[in-house]
Amino acid sequence: MYEQTTIAAIATPPGEGGIGIIRLSGIDAAEIANRMFETKKLHNFHDAVPYMMYYGKVMDNDRIVDRGLAVYMKAPHSYTGEDVVEFQMHGSVEALRSVLSLALRHGAVPADKGEFTKRAFLNGRIDLAQAESVMDIITARGQAALVQAESHLSGALSQYVHETREKLKEFITKLEVTIDYPEEDLEDLTVDEISKALEEINQSLTQLITRSHRGRFIQDGFKTVLAGRPNAGKSSLLNALLQEDRAIVTDMPGTTRDTIEESIRIGGIPLILMDTAGIRDAENQVEAIGIERARKSMEEADLILMVIDGSVPLTDEDRRILSSLEGKKAIVILNKYDLEQKAGEAEIRSLISEETPIIHLSAQYVSGIDRLEELIQKLMHTEDLDAGRQLFLTNLRHMDLAEKSLELIHQAQKSCADKLPADFIVVDLTEAFHKLGEITGENVDDELINSIFQNFCVGK
Repeated sequence: MYEQTTIAAIATPPGEGGIGIIRLSGIDAAEIANRMFETKKLHNFHDAVPYMMYYGKVMDNDRIVDRGLAVYMKAPHSYTGEDVVEFQMHGSVEALRSVLSLALRHGAVPADKGEFTKRAFLNGRIDLAQAESVMDIITARGQAALVQAESHLSGALSQYVHETREKLKEFITKLEVTIDYPEEDLEDLTVDEISKALEEINQSLTQLITRSHRGRFIQDGFKTVLAGRPNAGKSSLLNALLQEDRAIVTDMPGTTRDTIEESIRIGGIPLILMDTAGIRDAENQVEAIGIERARKSMEEADLILMVIDGSVPLTDEDRRILSSLEGKKAIVILNKYDLEQKAGEAEIRSLISEETPIIHLSAQYVSGIDRLEELIQKLMHTEDLDAGRQLFLTNLRHMDLAEKSLELIHQAQKSCADKLPADFIVVDLTEAFHKLGEITGENVDDELINSIFQNFCVGK
């Protein structure tokens, strides 16, 4: 067991709700439940059928605090690996605080941030990568992020790390045999064999890291840039999508000088909307910096919403921006559809690929926004789901350790190529073995463990 204390916390978000949960975990969880919960179906929680709900009353001496359900989960078959009791009560702030206060008076201690999951890790119920995925599930901003976090919790990342470490351990063992028994003259054969095998690990780790860098949107959202020349209506479109006045809108061209970023979800797909400076020949240095940032944002974008003022004929700047969409995922938006349309749609089509959709709307009057949202969802949905099906590293700590491991693999490969003694190769492979182990918590210190769980919420 983790320690001889029983912790308690409210496990549901603050505020009013239909149901609120108070969770106890530890050696005295059942005994504390006996002291505060009365039910006709049960006299002692130690005799409770695990995972069965019991209806009853939380009592403070002769006073009823609240009515609800209680469930007992017996160690080691619980989330934490300890005895756990959960009370499902009415979700008012006062009711939950009263029940928690009563549990503390009967011997429980307040849980620290993430302490339930920390105990699950320390009791061997889950490894560190799985523990971190719990918080990823809670904070998931889209379907791919949720699928990926669930995959990590089920052990997909842990299995990958375990299999890679087993291969490294096998290589290290073979090399150490050549070091311990030099008279057998096995080193050249072993080094050549391991050199070829290391290339498989190199390719596997490289693909994982590259895929994870590309898949940054899993955690952050798809980088979606609103681009176009000044006064086309980009800021109005941003406000319409956000349903709030986030950006300043005027009839004066060049109002937006810098990039504005806001997060939004459309049909469950996370986006980072970026309103950029209007692209034109700059009139001053400040505007020039904003325009340069706009161009850079377009280059890095996952999706470009190209906004054109449909009430005026196409300009040379419109044509240049349209031509730059080649090879990029984009939607062309003919804005100000409430006015007489003068922009030539046929010419626009001649400048972009057949796959790039063109849509008419009026950002000022929020007309046609639903159709735009449908198009965004259709364009990004497949990529969002595909990302969820593959193994990604969504945690910066994991990414750093994987990159350091890959660097050590490269050093070991170079030592093999340079025909260096096996000792040199063993040092690098052993360090890579340990770095990968830090992902799952095979060899981490208490300070790191504490810092990881401090990022969790209380009650989880």
